[in-house]
Amino acid sequence: MNYSKIPIATVTDIRLEAAVVFLLSCALWGLNALWLSRDTEPPVWDMAVHQTYALNYLPNSDPPPNTRFWERSGNYPPFVHIVIALTFRLFHPGPHVAILANIPATLLLLWGVYEIGLAFAGIGAAAWACVLTTLTPFLIWISRETLLDYWLAAWVAVALALLLKTSAFESRPYSLVLGLTWALGMLTKWMFASFVIGSIAYVIMRHHIWTSRTRTINCTAAIGIAAVLTGVWYLPNLQKLIRFYFENAVAGAREGEPPVISFQSLIYYLRFLEGYQFFALLFCLFIFSVAFFVYERNRFGNRGFLMAAIVVGWLVITLLKNKDPRYSVPLLGPMMVVTGAWMSSWKRGWVSGTIKSLLLALLCIQGYAINFGLSWLPEKVVLLEGYQGQLRYDWNLYLQNYFQISGPPKREDWKQDAMLRRIADHSLDRRVQATLALIPDLPRFNA
Repeated sequence: MNYSKIPIATVTDIRLEAAVVFLLSCALWGLNALWLSRDTEPPVWDMAVHQTYALNYLPNSDPPPNTRFWERSGNYPPFVHIVIALTFRLFHPGPHVAILANIPATLLLLWGVYEIGLAFAGIGAAAWACVLTTLTPFLIWISRETLLDYWLAAWVAVALALLLKTSAFESRPYSLVLGLTWALGMLTKWMFASFVIGSIAYVIMRHHIWTSRTRTINCTAAIGIAAVLTGVWYLPNLQKLIRFYFENAVAGAREGEPPVISFQSLIYYLRFLEGYQFFALLFCLFIFSVAFFVYERNRFGNRGFLMAAIVVGWLVITLLKNKDPRYSVPLLGPMMVVTGAWMSSWKRGWVSGTIKSLLLALLCIQGYAINFGLSWLPEKVVLLEGYQGQLRYDWNLYLQNYFQISGPPKREDWKQDAMLRRIADHSLDRRVQATLALIPDLPRFNA
């Protein structure tokens, strides 16, 4: 890693960075505001679960009996639930209000992507990486869902950016902030370590930091901060988390996931990437950029750093029995840095300018289709049928919805409030404890 290639920020550069991050965040949340204003559906699956856990952190909450403070977020670390609870307190509890808790995550994600791109290939690459990250179909959808993975993606991007800024743990202030970021990432989701361990190991081995007293102390301090802060939640929940891990592995087998050591397991996240996260256009851009990345390896700074972050994270999630497209979300930002670097390397001229404009237009149309629908286009175009488990994940040209969960807004009334009030009134009249049986195959009643 050649830190001499990392540019020193000027006031103009800082203003440009702030403008890119702010304007793209406003564009994304302007779209989300329009979508939410037209949608009345209740949250589904994990989204509903996390909003429910957030209620446990409100004053005068009524968590289940004998629930200790570190158990209020169930089997999940508490950071996102606490942020949602703060949003509830700032405004009022509600499904759409909970989504506002993701706005800071968008700012952090784009800042992290910009900083990585800046260190990797300069200002042009950083700006393009942020634009492409904002236009990534899966990230647009997940930005308005209360899933842990969106905040996780933000903390991974920030952690990678701060690790670069430590100059291999030479900087004490950045190292301390990095330790705090590691803690917040681990308190968001335990998978955080999988996405940063590769880059940390690369920096330690590349620079032999154990030969420098300053670097050793700073690295130890960062690890110590992360260990102490995360231990507050992980130590009392460790036994439960181990049990939860094996339950997830069993669930993966029950859902028909392929054996871990198999060809289908190896290409599982590649198919997710093409068919559900990027779609064909952005996926092809990424593949071409990877080829350019390999061929022009001397053009980029911090090449090994970025490669370690992406490859190690990819391998870890591939080796897990339970698989889902959202598990690889933290890798999408760093991947777009590679694509942004390739696009910024194109020679200036009307040809490259026209191609870039056309690509942006197509990505915007694609983004509109996945969020609001285009009636004159097929709902989906399958290029090749994929592996059949409980669900079938295909290779797609594009989709206009994700298993009927994402897609155009819908004005529907599921009468959930009326049903719950009826149950509460009935139990009050009969002086019995209220109970509710759920139909787990209907997602909007499942959680």
